[in-house]
Amino acid sequence: MSTDDRIRKRRNFRMPLLILGLSMTVFYLGLGSWLLLDKSFLADIQLEFRNIFATMLLIYGIYRGWRVYADYF
Repeated sequence: MSTDDRIRKRRNFRMPLLILGLSMTVFYLGLGSWLLLDKSFLADIQLEFRNIFATMLLIYGIYRGWRVYADYF
């Protein structure tokens, strides 16, 4: 049995990891949205690079959310 399977099956590890996974998903989606919508935030970075980084954060946030959903629900 791999380490990931043991962690997923133990009850006392499930709730803190679920909370951490959900909070990181919200963080990535929130920061990505904030970078796309607020042009004055981190204004010293070029617009193209900031948009690319924001898009990558949104994609990773969606992936993270999907993994949390697949693992816990």
